[in-house]
Amino acid sequence: MAKLAPLALFLSSYSPLFALITVRQVFSYSQYLNWCGFNKVAVWTFLKYYGVASLCVVAMGFGILGSIMVFKNIGSSAKNGHNVQLNEVSSMNDEPIAYLATYIIPIIFNDYSNLADVLTVGIIFYITYRLYIRSKMVLVNPVLGLYYSIYSFKYMDGNVSRQGILITKYSDILEEDKIKIYPIGYQLFYGYRR
Repeated sequence: MAKLAPLALFLSSYSPLFALITVRQVFSYSQYLNWCGFNKVAVWTFLKYYGVASLCVVAMGFGILGSIMVFKNIGSSAKNGHNVQLNEVSSMNDEPIAYLATYIIPIIFNDYSNLADVLTVGIIFYITYRLYIRSKMVLVNPVLGLYYSIYSFKYMDGNVSRQGILITKYSDILEEDKIKIYPIGYQLFYGYRR
């Protein structure tokens, strides 16, 4: 995948968190939602109470629009994949739920008008992003889970048994199904029925 594709997928995986942070900040600091002109104090007040919310809206927009473009591009390129018969299949559709619970719940209740909290969460996001793009977590995404299913699978490539993670629009993939797979990363595949 191109360099911006994993970033878009990562940001889209956190878009529910970004939406919750934005809503929480808007309601928590609603007393600061008035126009006081455009001056140094007004800009500082906006950045202090709504800077993180603004950043979240931008990140959410980039993540969702970027993910749509990534999968549109993958869908058109997937015709160049190769046909395989699946030997073993197991659903990974419950992975995004654990992902949500682990990361969203602790982060949502921070006070983002405090610079120390913003820096702490920023460091956590950076570390998580580096792990995310270097692992197979790129497809463990609660937003993608609304439209796609994720499977761990094994298939034969000649005489060699191979395995990977498959993302597909189909929610009923079974053993011995014939699938056309297209590689999108190390042991990551996009697939559809032939």
